[in-house]
Amino acid sequence: MNIRMKDLAGNKEQQRQRWDSVAVGWKKWWPIIEKGARNVSERMVELAEIGSGQRVLDIATGIGEPALLVASRVGPAGLVVATDLSSRMLAIAQERAMALGLTNVNFMKADAERLDFHEGSFDAILWRWGPADLPDPSNALAAIRRMLKPKGSFVASAWEAGLRARPLANLAMVVAQELFDMPADEEPPCPPQDGLGKQMTCAGFSDVRLEETTLTLSFASADDCVSYLLDVSPDFAALLSGKGPSQQAEYRHRLAEKLRRYMTTDGSVRIPNVTLCAAGRK
Repeated sequence: MNIRMKDLAGNKEQQRQRWDSVAVGWKKWWPIIEKGARNVSERMVELAEIGSGQRVLDIATGIGEPALLVASRVGPAGLVVATDLSSRMLAIAQERAMALGLTNVNFMKADAERLDFHEGSFDAILWRWGPADLPDPSNALAAIRRMLKPKGSFVASAWEAGLRARPLANLAMVVAQELFDMPADEEPPCPPQDGLGKQMTCAGFSDVRLEETTLTLSFASADDCVSYLLDVSPDFAALLSGKGPSQQAEYRHRLAEKLRRYMTTDGSVRIPNVTLCAAGRK
């Protein structure tokens, strides 16, 4: 969920600053994030049929996934180029690559909407949770297709529409609307299956297919779950930063109460999320 996406669509510097501001939070919570999201990355790699020796582009890699997973698959004869708008995210990604001993990844600060690699540069291109957030992804998709080799693969993931997609973000917005008198979204987003797949076809991709994947985020407690959201989401972090201590405490309390439906008998919280993988070929 992007509270201010429309306002920031044309301001890349503000977008960069917002993601830089939560890079430390992503590093802190990365084990939990990637434990839940690993199956999505692995399925994207399978759909793209990535193998040894290939050249692969990972767009908006954040702190390094699925780029580092791909690097282990293409091996020393292959190459992964990982891009992101946030230099702080990329710095953490590079630290992780060094810790894993991966030397076949090049990290590059770049805007996903302005990538300009040579035609036919890559065997496969991946974009985990990205295209659907763009105001108009058509130009980016056309550029991605151009950068692929003949028969090259493009695989992206997008959040399912509605409450099944990201329950935590949806509940967090409900609490914000209740507590801070924020208006409800007037125009809910179109379901990804009615958007990204169709946009890929319009951009010239063939054999476009979609499949649903469920990922589960697990936290030790509801309080941890709320802390995670405020640490990794620039939208909700910005929302709470302008509130007083009592309002912040009340927000945390109300959100933790709504998360009880996902609580297990030992007090831990398990939240299922639904995402879609879209795959196509040049």
